[in-house]
Amino acid sequence: MPDVSTQPPGVASALPGGPRRRPGRTVPVLAGAVAGGLVALSVPPFGFWPLAWLGLGVLAFVLPGQGRRVRLAVGAAFGLVDFAVGLAWVQEFSVYGYVALVVISAAYSMVAVLLVPAHRRGGVALGLPCTFVLADWARDRFPLGGLPLGGFSLGQAAGPLAAVLRLGGSLALTAETVLAGVALAELARWVVGGRDNPAHDRRRAPAVTVGAVILAVVLPVVGQWSPSGAGGHRAAIRVALVQGGGPRGTRAINTDPQVVFERHLRESAAISGPVDLIVWPEGVLQASSAATYAADAADLARLAVRHGATVVSGAEQPVGATHYRTDVLAWNPQGQVVGRYVKNHLVPFGEYVPFRSVIQRLFNLADVPYDAIPGHSSGFLPTPAAPLAVMISYEVFFDERARGGVRAGGELLVVPTNTASYRSTQVPTQEVAADRLRAWETGRWLVQVTPTGYATVVSPTGAVIRKSHLDAAQVVSATVPLRTGYTVYDHIGDESVALIALLGWLVAWRGALRGRLSRLRSRLSRAGTTAPGI
Repeated sequence: MPDVSTQPPGVASALPGGPRRRPGRTVPVLAGAVAGGLVALSVPPFGFWPLAWLGLGVLAFVLPGQGRRVRLAVGAAFGLVDFAVGLAWVQEFSVYGYVALVVISAAYSMVAVLLVPAHRRGGVALGLPCTFVLADWARDRFPLGGLPLGGFSLGQAAGPLAAVLRLGGSLALTAETVLAGVALAELARWVVGGRDNPAHDRRRAPAVTVGAVILAVVLPVVGQWSPSGAGGHRAAIRVALVQGGGPRGTRAINTDPQVVFERHLRESAAISGPVDLIVWPEGVLQASSAATYAADAADLARLAVRHGATVVSGAEQPVGATHYRTDVLAWNPQGQVVGRYVKNHLVPFGEYVPFRSVIQRLFNLADVPYDAIPGHSSGFLPTPAAPLAVMISYEVFFDERARGGVRAGGELLVVPTNTASYRSTQVPTQEVAADRLRAWETGRWLVQVTPTGYATVVSPTGAVIRKSHLDAAQVVSATVPLRTGYTVYDHIGDESVALIALLGWLVAWRGALRGRLSRLRSRLSRAGTTAPGI
C-alpha cells in the first residue's frame, strides 16, 4: 500500500479510504440561476405560475449537503436573476436605481438561502419556506418602507394555492409556493432513485419532509373552507370606474394636468344608468392655480349631483413651496366634500427623495422636484355609498394597508392609481396581481382605476370580473356586493405569520444541530474504542 502522504496532490482523494473531494460549486450556482429565471417568468407580465414551483423545486433539490459558501453563491445567483427580470421596469427611470434595487432585493434571497439548515433534506424542507417568508417580511419593510414588486407571490395570484391567502396573506402564499417546490424536489428524488453522495440523506425522507408535502396540498384546501369575509347580508352597489385614456410612458412634470382632468370629465359623460359610486384615478384633480383647482373641484361636485352618486377622486395639493400631498377626496350626492384620505405609503425616489440634501449633490432630481407628505390613517374612508378601504397606487402591494382599512370598517377595497408613467406592461400587470391578492386575503371585492389602465373589478376569490384596455378611454361598470366579515388573515396579520416562520426555522436548525451533535458523539466514541493502549 503506497504512503498517501507521498503522493502528488489529488491522488489521495482517488485512493480507497482517502479523503473525498468536496463537490464543485459551479453546478449548484448554475442551478440557482436557472431557478431564479424560472421564478421570474412566473411573475407578471409573463405569469406562468407553475414555473415558480419548478424553479423552487430546483433550488430545494440542489441545497441539501451544500456548505455555507455554496449556499451563499446559490442564493445570490437565484436572487440576481430573479429580480433582474422582475424589476426590469426600473430601468425606464434610472439604470443606477435599477442596479441598486436588484442587488438589495437579491441580498434577501441570498441570506434566505444561506440561513437554510441544509445538512439534511428535512432541514431544507422546513427551513427553506421559513427563510423565504422571513425574507419577504423584511423586504416588504426595509429599506425605505420596502419594495414588494417582483415577489413571486404575485405570480401565484392565478394559481391553485391562492386560497391560502385567507389564512396568512401573501407571506403564507410564499411559504406554500416554496412547499410546492419542495414537493417537486422530493418527487424528483424518488423518480431518479437517490444519489450516491454522502452529502445527501440516503435514508427515507424524514417526517418533516413528508409533512411539507402534505401541507403543500392541505393548506389551500383549508384556506378555501376557512371564513371568506362575507359576514352578514349587505346590499350591492353600482360602481363606475372612469379611465380617461391617453399616452403611456409620460412623466408628471411633462404633462398638463388640466388635459388629464378634461379627458376624465369628458369620459364621465359615458356613465349611464343608476350608479352609487363613481371613482376617478390617483392625482387627476390638480391644477397650476387655486382658481383652476376650485373650478375642477366644482365640476366633480356637479358630477356627483347629476348622478346622485358619491364621487371619489385622487387629488394633489401643494403644501408650502416644496411639498405636496396625495389625497383621495369623496363628494356626496349633494356635491359636498365629505371625506379625505391622505396617502400613507409613498414611493421613494418617485414621490419623495430620502436624504434629498445629500443626494441632490450627486444626481439630477428634476423628475422629483417636490416631496410628498405622508398621511397616518388606516385607509378607512366612510362615504354615503359605502364604507371604503382605500389604497392609493403603490399601497396595493402591501398586505397591511388593505387589512388596516378593512379592520377599520371598510366593506369595499378601492384603489385609485396612476400607471401612465410606465412604458411597459410590467407594473400594470403586477398591480392587477396585487389586486387579486388583496381581495383574496381580506375577503372583499376590489375596484381599481387608473388614467391609462388597467381598471379592474376583482371578486373576493381573486377573479378579475372586469378589466379595461390599456390606453383606452373607457368607463368600467359593475355591481359589487359589500362585505362585513373577516378572514383568518384579517384577524392575525403579517407579524403572526412571520413569527410562525421564525419558530419553524428555529425547529429546523434544532434538528440540524442535534444531528451534528449526534455525529460528533459517534466519532468521539469510535475514536475512544480504537485508541491504542498505554
